[in-house]
Amino acid sequence: MSFRSMLNKVCDIEEQSLYTSAADGEQQQTWQPLYTGVPCRLRARAVSERKYGPASYQKATHALYTENKKFKKGAVLRVVLDDYFYEVSGRINLGGEDKYLCLYVERCD
Repeated sequence: MSFRSMLNKVCDIEEQSLYTSAADGEQQQTWQPLYTGVPCRLRARAVSERKYGPASYQKATHALYTENKKFKKGAVLRVVLDDYFYEVSGRINLGGEDKYLCLYVERCD
């Protein structure tokens, strides 16, 4: 079975951008689509994964797998999947060849 055949959902990946409002000078946030229609697979993370994993990934409730995507360093990302938003708390390159990606995400309610 190939990696691609296990990607059973489609999501969008967005990047946060900040701008200063001309009306009141306050900083506002917007979300810009980076990738749309991305084949992916979402998996709930076990409590033990969250408890013993790296600190930056402990709050992530799910792991989202996809083919590798490029992001700006330090970019704030979120995933839109099945009408839900997921904040990205971390990401790792699976296999070390820049082919596959795991995003650690937490569902926003």
